[in-house]
Amino acid sequence: MEKESADCQYWQSKVDAEVHTPTAAPIVDLSDQQTVLDGIDCLLQMEGNRHSAKFDGATHLYVSQLFKPTTAEVAALYYISYLYYQKWDHADAVALRDENGEVNKPKAVRQAYQSYKKWFEQVKRLGLAKAREMKIEPLKDTKVHWY
Repeated sequence: MEKESADCQYWQSKVDAEVHTPTAAPIVDLSDQQTVLDGIDCLLQMEGNRHSAKFDGATHLYVSQLFKPTTAEVAALYYISYLYYQKWDHADAVALRDENGEVNKPKAVRQAYQSYKKWFEQVKRLGLAKAREMKIEPLKDTKVHWY
């Protein structure tokens, strides 16, 4: 069930350079399971959003590769993983790699969204805490992985 776009503005403003944080932004408790699930639901709606992301590039100092600016749709998946893993630098870069090592290719992004949506249905069924405990992976069984 998709959230109303007004409800999602806060979450989408975290990743899309063109979406401003609402002036009456909610107080967000990332320890609250429903809050995190609502955020993931909103961010999954960003598939196809090719606006510039609010963040991109390497997440660790030891990564020397330069990356092209990323899109909001890729940043949304990265942020979802941040919410799930509770770790900002869960990958070395805000970049999805395909089986050929290419970064942020449209086919890989589509595959990632399909996998994340399937994963999210499982997370909702199990509950966030149980899914984390079971280490349910968003990109499991795909040829796409975070850099």
